[in-house]
Amino acid sequence: MSIYLQLAWRNLWRNRNRTLITVSSIFFAVVLVIFARSMMLGSYDNIIAAASEIYTGFIQVQDTGFWDSRSLENSMALDEGRLEQAKKIDKVTSIVPRIESFALGSVDGKTEGVTVAGTDPDAEEAMNGLGRRIVSGKYFTSSSEGVLIGSELARRLGDVAVGDSIVLLSQGFYGSSAVGLYAIEGIVKLPLPDLDNSILYMPLTLAQTFFNMEGRVTSLVVMTKTAEEASAAAGKLSEIFPAAKGYAVLTWKELLPELVQGTQFHNIVTLIVLGILYVVAGFGVFGTVMMMTNERRKEFSMMISIGMKPRQLSIMVFAETVVMAMMGALCGVAAAIPLLLYMHANPIQLRGVIAEATIEYGFEPILPFIVNPALFVNHGLTIFIIAVLVSIYPLWSVNRIHVSQELRA
Repeated sequence: MSIYLQLAWRNLWRNRNRTLITVSSIFFAVVLVIFARSMMLGSYDNIIAAASEIYTGFIQVQDTGFWDSRSLENSMALDEGRLEQAKKIDKVTSIVPRIESFALGSVDGKTEGVTVAGTDPDAEEAMNGLGRRIVSGKYFTSSSEGVLIGSELARRLGDVAVGDSIVLLSQGFYGSSAVGLYAIEGIVKLPLPDLDNSILYMPLTLAQTFFNMEGRVTSLVVMTKTAEEASAAAGKLSEIFPAAKGYAVLTWKELLPELVQGTQFHNIVTLIVLGILYVVAGFGVFGTVMMMTNERRKEFSMMISIGMKPRQLSIMVFAETVVMAMMGALCGVAAAIPLLLYMHANPIQLRGVIAEATIEYGFEPILPFIVNPALFVNHGLTIFIIAVLVSIYPLWSVNRIHVSQELRA
């Protein structure tokens, strides 16, 4: 086999331009596909991170019955010992204890359904920067006696302002009545319309008093650095909060099923686009290989006429194609690595109307990129395989050569 590789290598450099054209087509195909896929996956990660950071987190620890019932009866005692253990998990960046329930909110005769979120203000700020979303008034503290409401909820309640009071009516723990009058300390604008329409934040201790559930919470909202780290962190949290003790550990995929479905749909669309890129890349490589093969028909005929068997010639041509495919794929991956490292550190900044719309929905106006070793291996290898499959044409062409006709032409 080594003799065929030697012949293939020498043949490649007898016509440098032809070889460089073929290798370049493979090179650019690899770079293009890796670049496109990195941008697509980076955008997904950005959307998932933004949606999770705003409210749900990547993981939640709850009572086993809370997710289905959303009832305060399925709340859990806040175990400080377990909470401290959870904070020590290396992949966990923040934990927010919360009480989540529903109430009727009324201001001057206007009444709306309200999602009440009792939370630790400092932990909430560390998780999602809630204080930076204040559009009127001020951010609350753990000792505050007032609340924050979403900007759209404020409008629906009659354009209430900071300093107005809101009456809350709900059902507390184990059927107790929950009634309270609270001053509006701040108005916060959230990028998720459904949340901005209904959200009311109050300090955790105030919510525990309102719902008559001192020392209890409905969930622990856990953040990790990335969505990929959530699964590993959830496994460790399950050891601290075991199901046998009545705890349930849910990841963002269970907390945000609509987002999962949306990303799956878009992923299918992008895979179709990626498939089109593969087809375009394949035809580009095929075009150069076909040109190379047709140019060499007389050369092939001469080699057969002096005693080389068509099978031996086919092996040599196949070896040439494999060498060119390997060169193009390896060079493409080598070029894509620094390119993506740069784009990961310096994502594309969106401008104009697109940037404004992106900011409005709570996302950074950027096109982020991810850097993942599997990205280079998978797509580099795929283009290499496509290039090798293209070698079917020269093999077919070699075996159909009519030596006498080619030499007379």
